[in-house]
Amino acid sequence: MRLTFDNEWRATVTDDPLRITPRFTSDSVDVGQYADAKERERFLADTFGSQEWLWDNPDVLRFESAGRKLVGVEFQLPGESASMEDSARVPDTPAVRPAGLRADEVRDFRLEMCAVLCRTPGDAVLTGLRDLDVLDEPLEARVGIAPDVALLVQHGAVVGWSLTDPARYLTIGFAAPDADPPSDGCSPSAWIWSPSR
Repeated sequence: MRLTFDNEWRATVTDDPLRITPRFTSDSVDVGQYADAKERERFLADTFGSQEWLWDNPDVLRFESAGRKLVGVEFQLPGESASMEDSARVPDTPAVRPAGLRADEVRDFRLEMCAVLCRTPGDAVLTGLRDLDVLDEPLEARVGIAPDVALLVQHGAVVGWSLTDPARYLTIGFAAPDADPPSDGCSPSAWIWSPSR
Protein backbone atom coordinates (compact mmCIF):
# COMPACT_ATOMS: atom_id res chain seq x y z
CA MET A 1 0.00 0.00 0.00
CA ARG A 2 1.20 3.52 -0.81
CA LEU A 3 0.08 6.41 1.39
CA THR A 4 -0.31 10.02 0.33
CA PHE A 5 0.45 12.88 2.71
CA ASP A 6 0.10 16.64 2.20
CA ASN A 7 1.30 18.08 -1.11
CA GLU A 8 1.16 14.69 -2.86
CA TRP A 9 4.14 13.38 -0.90
CA ARG A 10 4.07 9.55 -0.76
CA ALA A 11 5.43 6.64 1.28
CA THR A 12 5.09 2.87 0.96
CA VAL A 13 3.89 0.68 3.82
CA THR A 14 6.49 -1.87 4.98
CA ASP A 15 6.60 -4.71 7.52
CA ASP A 16 8.76 -3.03 10.17
CA PRO A 17 6.99 -0.64 12.58
CA LEU A 18 8.92 1.52 15.01
CA ARG A 19 9.59 -0.28 18.28
CA ILE A 20 10.01 2.93 20.26
CA THR A 21 7.74 3.70 23.25
CA PRO A 22 5.61 6.81 22.55
CA ARG A 23 5.74 9.84 24.84
CA PHE A 24 2.50 11.75 25.43
CA THR A 25 3.05 15.32 26.63
CA SER A 26 0.60 18.17 27.07
CA ASP A 27 1.26 19.25 23.48
CA SER A 28 2.11 16.21 21.38
CA VAL A 29 2.56 12.50 20.84
CA ASP A 30 6.26 11.85 20.21
CA VAL A 31 7.98 8.71 18.95
CA GLY A 32 11.73 9.19 18.63
CA GLN A 33 15.08 8.06 19.99
CA TYR A 34 16.32 11.35 21.43
CA ALA A 35 16.61 12.19 25.12
CA ASP A 36 17.05 15.97 25.05
CA ALA A 37 16.88 19.03 22.81
CA LYS A 38 20.44 18.62 21.49
CA GLU A 39 19.83 15.02 20.46
CA ARG A 40 16.58 16.07 18.81
CA GLU A 41 18.37 18.78 16.80
CA ARG A 42 20.95 16.23 15.66
CA PHE A 43 18.12 13.80 14.79
CA LEU A 44 16.41 16.44 12.62
CA ALA A 45 19.69 17.33 10.90
CA ASP A 46 20.44 13.70 10.04
CA THR A 47 16.98 12.87 8.64
CA PHE A 48 14.48 14.28 6.14
CA GLY A 49 10.72 14.73 5.95
CA SER A 50 8.32 17.12 7.65
CA GLN A 51 9.44 19.34 10.53
CA GLU A 52 8.56 22.63 12.20
CA TRP A 53 10.08 25.96 11.18
CA LEU A 54 9.87 29.42 12.69
CA TRP A 55 6.23 30.34 13.39
CA ASP A 56 5.08 27.07 11.85
CA ASN A 57 4.10 23.97 13.82
CA PRO A 58 3.11 21.09 11.51
CA ASP A 59 3.25 17.41 12.37
CA VAL A 60 6.71 15.86 12.16
CA LEU A 61 7.56 12.67 10.23
CA ARG A 62 11.27 11.93 9.83
CA PHE A 63 12.97 9.36 7.61
CA GLU A 64 16.57 8.16 7.45
CA SER A 65 18.35 9.32 4.30
CA ALA A 66 20.03 6.01 3.41
CA GLY A 67 17.13 3.55 3.48
CA ARG A 68 14.30 6.14 3.49
CA LYS A 69 12.79 4.31 6.49
CA LEU A 70 10.53 6.08 9.01
CA VAL A 71 12.53 6.76 12.19
CA GLY A 72 10.38 9.19 14.20
CA VAL A 73 7.11 11.11 14.44
CA GLU A 74 5.65 13.97 16.48
CA PHE A 75 1.91 14.60 16.25
CA GLN A 76 0.68 17.93 17.63
CA LEU A 77 -2.49 17.81 19.72
CA PRO A 78 -5.23 19.77 17.93
CA GLY A 79 -6.50 22.80 19.82
CA GLU A 80 -10.16 21.93 19.18
CA SER A 81 -11.97 18.94 20.67
CA ALA A 82 -14.90 17.35 18.84
CA SER A 83 -18.26 16.99 20.56
CA MET A 84 -19.08 13.72 22.32
CA GLU A 85 -21.50 12.92 19.48
CA ASP A 86 -18.84 13.37 16.79
CA SER A 87 -16.22 11.53 18.83
CA ALA A 88 -18.59 8.56 19.09
CA ARG A 89 -18.65 8.38 15.27
CA VAL A 90 -14.93 7.54 15.02
CA PRO A 91 -14.88 3.96 13.69
CA ASP A 92 -12.91 1.26 15.49
CA THR A 93 -12.47 -0.71 12.26
CA PRO A 94 -10.50 -1.83 10.41
CA ALA A 95 -8.12 -3.35 12.94
CA VAL A 96 -4.66 -1.82 13.32
CA ARG A 97 -2.00 -3.47 11.16
CA PRO A 98 1.53 -2.98 12.55
CA ALA A 99 3.70 -1.58 9.76
CA GLY A 100 6.47 0.84 8.94
CA LEU A 101 6.88 3.40 6.17
CA ARG A 102 9.51 3.94 3.51
CA ALA A 103 9.58 7.29 1.71
CA ASP A 104 9.23 7.04 -2.06
CA GLU A 105 11.85 9.77 -2.47
CA VAL A 106 14.30 11.78 -0.39
CA ARG A 107 12.48 15.10 -0.24
CA ASP A 108 11.23 17.35 2.54
CA PHE A 109 7.52 18.10 2.73
CA ARG A 110 5.03 19.74 5.08
CA LEU A 111 2.44 17.72 7.01
CA GLU A 112 -0.38 19.93 8.25
CA MET A 113 -1.34 19.12 11.84
CA CYS A 114 -4.80 17.70 12.46
CA ALA A 115 -7.57 20.21 13.12
CA VAL A 116 -9.77 18.34 15.59
CA LEU A 117 -9.25 15.92 18.49
CA CYS A 118 -11.75 13.11 19.16
CA ARG A 119 -11.78 11.46 22.59
CA THR A 120 -13.41 8.22 23.70
CA PRO A 121 -14.97 7.98 27.19
CA GLY A 122 -12.22 7.97 29.80
CA ASP A 123 -9.76 9.07 27.10
CA ALA A 124 -8.95 5.44 26.29
CA VAL A 125 -8.18 6.51 22.70
CA LEU A 126 -7.25 9.93 21.35
CA THR A 127 -7.77 10.52 17.63
CA GLY A 128 -6.50 13.51 15.66
CA LEU A 129 -8.44 14.11 12.43
CA ARG A 130 -7.76 16.35 9.44
CA ASP A 131 -11.40 17.49 9.75
CA LEU A 132 -14.77 16.07 10.77
CA ASP A 133 -15.63 15.24 7.14
CA VAL A 134 -13.38 12.19 7.60
CA LEU A 135 -16.18 10.67 9.71
CA ASP A 136 -18.60 10.66 6.77
CA GLU A 137 -16.87 7.66 5.15
CA PRO A 138 -15.28 4.45 6.46
CA LEU A 139 -11.55 4.17 7.02
CA GLU A 140 -9.55 2.13 4.55
CA ALA A 141 -6.76 1.17 6.95
CA ARG A 142 -5.13 1.78 10.32
CA VAL A 143 -1.36 1.57 10.01
CA GLY A 144 0.27 0.89 13.39
CA ILE A 145 3.58 2.71 12.99
CA ALA A 146 4.58 2.35 16.68
CA PRO A 147 3.17 0.77 19.87
CA ASP A 148 -0.41 2.09 20.26
CA VAL A 149 0.18 4.75 17.56
CA ALA A 150 -1.60 4.42 14.22
CA LEU A 151 -2.11 6.42 11.04
CA LEU A 152 -5.68 6.58 9.76
CA VAL A 153 -6.06 6.09 6.00
CA GLN A 154 -8.94 6.97 3.72
CA HIS A 155 -8.78 6.66 -0.09
CA GLY A 156 -5.02 6.12 0.16
CA ALA A 157 -4.47 9.40 2.03
CA VAL A 158 -3.44 9.83 5.67
CA VAL A 159 -6.35 11.66 7.32
CA GLY A 160 -5.39 11.39 10.98
CA TRP A 161 -3.69 9.47 13.76
CA SER A 162 -4.66 7.72 16.98
CA LEU A 163 -3.05 6.97 20.34
CA THR A 164 -4.49 4.10 22.37
CA ASP A 165 -4.18 4.10 26.17
CA PRO A 166 -2.61 7.58 26.39
CA ALA A 167 -2.43 7.51 30.20
CA ARG A 168 0.20 4.80 29.87
CA TYR A 169 2.47 7.21 27.98
CA LEU A 170 2.01 10.44 29.97
CA THR A 171 5.29 12.24 30.53
CA ILE A 172 6.97 15.65 30.56
CA GLY A 173 9.34 16.78 27.82
CA PHE A 174 11.89 14.18 26.79
CA ALA A 175 11.46 11.96 29.85
CA ALA A 176 10.44 8.34 29.34
CA PRO A 177 6.90 7.49 30.51
CA ASP A 178 6.58 6.19 34.06
CA ALA A 179 6.62 2.39 34.14
CA ASP A 180 3.73 2.53 36.67
CA PRO A 181 0.59 3.94 35.03
CA PRO A 182 -1.19 6.84 36.76
CA SER A 183 -3.75 6.10 39.47
CA ASP A 184 -7.45 5.88 38.58
CA GLY A 185 -7.88 9.48 39.63
CA CYS A 186 -5.43 10.75 37.02
CA SER A 187 -6.64 10.63 33.43
CA PRO A 188 -5.16 12.45 30.44
CA SER A 189 -8.09 14.89 30.53
CA ALA A 190 -7.36 15.83 34.14
CA TRP A 191 -3.67 16.10 33.36
CA ILE A 192 -3.72 18.47 30.41
CA TRP A 193 -7.09 19.70 29.14
CA SER A 194 -8.82 22.81 30.35
CA PRO A 195 -12.65 23.00 30.12
CA SER A 196 -12.31 25.39 27.15
CA ARG A 197 -10.73 22.66 25.03
